[in-house]
Amino acid sequence: MYDTNFTLLDWSIVVCYLLSSIVIGLWANRYVGNLSDYLVAGRKLRLRLALATMTGTELGLVTVMYMAELGFTQQYASLYLAFLEAGAVLLIGLTGFVVYRLRQSSIMTIPEYYEQRYSQSVRVVGATVMVVSGVLNMGLFLKAGSQFLTAVSGLQDEMYLKLIMTGLLLLVLFYTVLGGMVSVVITDLIQFLILGTGMVIVTGVVFWSIGWDGLSAIVTEQNGYYDPFHPENNSGNGNPIGWLQIVQMAIVIGSAALLWPTSAARTLSCQSAEVAQKLYSLSSISFLARRALPVFWGIGTFAFFASQPELFQEFHQAVETNASITSLSAMPLFLAKVVPTGLLGLVTAGMIAAFMSTHDSYLLCWSGVITQDIIAPIAGPMSQRSRILTTRISIFVIGAMLLTWGLWYEVSSDLWGYLAVTGAVYLSGAIPTVVGGLYWKRGSRAGALAAILGGLSGLLAMGPCVVLINKLFATSLNGTHLTLLTFVFSSVAYIVFSLLIPDRHAETSPNVSVNPA
Repeated sequence: MYDTNFTLLDWSIVVCYLLSSIVIGLWANRYVGNLSDYLVAGRKLRLRLALATMTGTELGLVTVMYMAELGFTQQYASLYLAFLEAGAVLLIGLTGFVVYRLRQSSIMTIPEYYEQRYSQSVRVVGATVMVVSGVLNMGLFLKAGSQFLTAVSGLQDEMYLKLIMTGLLLLVLFYTVLGGMVSVVITDLIQFLILGTGMVIVTGVVFWSIGWDGLSAIVTEQNGYYDPFHPENNSGNGNPIGWLQIVQMAIVIGSAALLWPTSAARTLSCQSAEVAQKLYSLSSISFLARRALPVFWGIGTFAFFASQPELFQEFHQAVETNASITSLSAMPLFLAKVVPTGLLGLVTAGMIAAFMSTHDSYLLCWSGVITQDIIAPIAGPMSQRSRILTTRISIFVIGAMLLTWGLWYEVSSDLWGYLAVTGAVYLSGAIPTVVGGLYWKRGSRAGALAAILGGLSGLLAMGPCVVLINKLFATSLNGTHLTLLTFVFSSVAYIVFSLLIPDRHAETSPNVSVNPA
């Protein structure tokens, strides 16, 4: 199972790419003059560059890994996520819903809007919940990236997984701390080009190795058809996908397309509101590809293993006995056998590029929120130098937390299920707070605080909490039920508390103009 085409030549290609990232960080540091440069690249992103950096950020290795995992475990049924997201992003781009008004407000972070519309206390509380949700959400990114590299290179010892996690994190910390959004945009552009090439290569190799007959045989000869509504088929949490989970994912994906902070950072970095709206319309194509292509890699992986029963059995045994091997490892193990030497190094460099393009943006986003929306409002006036220094320190602190969480937390469901649950902690409160603030004059600070704090109930949908709840109350709830309840609870709380405790000031209407479109 661990036989691989990954050789010293491939390692050399990967190392050369990683070293180039260090050079970019040193160079980009020259262009950071103030916090606007550091956090939103001076608000100078034009459409093409914004599109490339948005795609580079959202098309991360973690996305490739969890979508390939779903393709491996659920086959063609998992494609529904790709169409849900592409449809949501396209709808936002065509209507300008939320994103147009947010860019018009000239804010740098979502919590900054909380203060603009509600109060400083809403900003601080909202930012705190956002950081908790965000750091938890990216807590397993490191492990996913490291599992790809250890599997594709044939490394078996669990210690290699930990060492690679640490090394990759230190590298991303280095150039993100130095250059901020300037280095992030530059590296994202390069990573977008490398990753795009790598994805085309991998897709071609998968189809060449498996063929159309092999992919269609999954449904017929290999008994690999996954019925998403059959009770015996589960989505990682013991339940079939079913309509309820499709509703959950539609809400989570639609909310994330609107207000997930790393995507919003690109929106707020655009030259104008019109550019921000066009960015979403064009991004729908790349968002469809970022989910659909890895699914086919996972399907090809299943077909490859299913055609070799002894290898499939060896893989299942490894999952049970080796902590560094999980269902996430199946796709890179497959690629390591079918992609030729040299080309495998280029593909791996592309995947590492995907890993870094997500990490740098996420680290900068959460650290910027800590500085701008938690520390600065509480501490009072801060100089530009102090703000940048605080942001850089926050990046290191978050990095240490990510390394610790990634080393010891074990996922009880598929990786995508974990990401959806942790993301809902922030999104469930942010959606009613922002949408209500932009489009409903009677929304109040009490309603905003109730909605944001209500989102913390989403923590109950995490695996260990679900087990405890079912044990204590003799129920059969799962993450899907609890996530949906969190969204409903936060939205109802916003409406009820806004009506019961309205703001005393008359200035409760949105401060930004309506999208003329």
